[in-house]
This record gives sequence, structure tokens and C-alpha cells, in this order.
Amino acid sequence: MKFDKQFIVFVATVVGVFIVTRFTANFYAYVVFGKQAFQNFPLYEKVLWVHLTNLVICFVATFFLANRSWARMLDMLGLSGSGFLPGLIFGFIAALPQLIGQIVLHGIKHDLTFMDIWIYGIHPGYHEEIFFRAFLIGLLVRYVRVPFLIPLVVSSLVFGMGHLYQAHSFSESTVVFLSAFGVGIGFYLFYKYSGWNLWFPLFLHSFMDSATTLANFSGNITMSTNENLYRGSTILLGILYCVYYQIKIKKSPVL
Repeated sequence: MKFDKQFIVFVATVVGVFIVTRFTANFYAYVVFGKQAFQNFPLYEKVLWVHLTNLVICFVATFFLANRSWARMLDMLGLSGSGFLPGLIFGFIAALPQLIGQIVLHGIKHDLTFMDIWIYGIHPGYHEEIFFRAFLIGLLVRYVRVPFLIPLVVSSLVFGMGHLYQAHSFSESTVVFLSAFGVGIGFYLFYKYSGWNLWFPLFLHSFMDSATTLANFSGNITMSTNENLYRGSTILLGILYCVYYQIKIKKSPVL
């Protein structure tokens, strides 16, 4: 880690964006639509307004850090085109045990709408992976060599607190928080050891959330013993893919 101009610019940008995005909902509630009107919005509308705005801010900030190069911006966020297909294929394969397990245990939910699948299944994957893993952690670790534990712990803390709505007591909140904290660390490790290819954890995350959305699942992130057996199989496949990738890289000839 070198305390030069690039370090200052990257850290100031990431911290600044993190602070600004904590107030996005308040901006829409008190400046744009009015508090009562915004509160009356359907949940999916509020989520889309806030989260998509946060992602736009992340992309714009990274675009300027990338010297206004779209290609470099995508690469810095782990979204290069070359990683898309491997991320999609292996993310889907790894998520299959959880998808099958949820359907076997709970059956398929038949009253789903497209918006339900989008908001609860697909949307958290791309929003959380881009914002938490690629932007908050990835930029600082990859480009200014900040010790990975610092942004990892901070982003995972925020990620964990963001899932506390699933709990209804202090003890349950503790378990939910620790579970989400661990999930945040796990997806970061998938990002790093898949060669900084965000497409892999992004699709894996989206497919895993879609599995619980498609099934008649009514629990929270902690899940039951049987549910965790299927989820554990999915995590194991994700780990095996990362091991395969690392072995493949080490065997590749140096040009």
C-alpha cells in the first residue's frame, strides 16, 4: 500500500460514494417526491429508485477513476466481456443444488409475478455484488493495495446490517447478522479467486436468491438444516470452480 495521489483519489472516491449512497432514499423522500408520496410507493419502486441510483453513482465514479474509459471501467469492476459466459455457466451450475433443494423441500410458488422474481431473485445479486464486492472492496484492494481485511470487514458489516429486517428478536438478529456477514465474505472470496471476474459471484448470487424466490420458502438467510445441506452443496461447487480456475491459471503458459 503506497500513500500516493492515486491512493488518496481512490480512497476518497470510494468513501465518498459510500457516504452519499447512504442518503439516496432520503434524497428521494425529502427532495424529489416528498416523504409521504415516497412511502406510498410499492416496495419494488422504492428499491429500484434507490438501488439503481446507487449503481449509477458507482459506475460514474469508476468511469472517472478509469480515466473516462468505458472498457477500463468495466474491467475495474470485474465486468469484462470475456468473463460473462464463464460466470453465467458456472454460476448456474453451482446454484443448481440450492435450486433443486428448495423446490424439493418447499415446492414451486405459483402466484409469482415477474416483478417478484426480479426484485427478490435477480436484483439483489447484481446490486450487492457490484456495490459491495466490486466497488467498495475490489477497487481498494486491486488498485491501491489497501489490506483486504479493512474494506472486507466494513462492507460485510454493512451487508450484514442490511439483512437485519429478516429478524424479529435480538437473538435472531445476531444469527442473521453473522450469517449475512459470512455470506459477504464468501462472495468476496468467490470474486477474488475466480480471477476478479464479478460475473461469477453475480450470477451465483442471483440464481441462489431466485431459488428461494421460486420456491415456497418463508424463512430467512439462516435457513434450516436441510436447506443448508443444499446451500452447502452450492457453496462447495463454487469453491471447486475457484480451485479449478486457480489451477488452470497456474498451468497457463506465460507469454
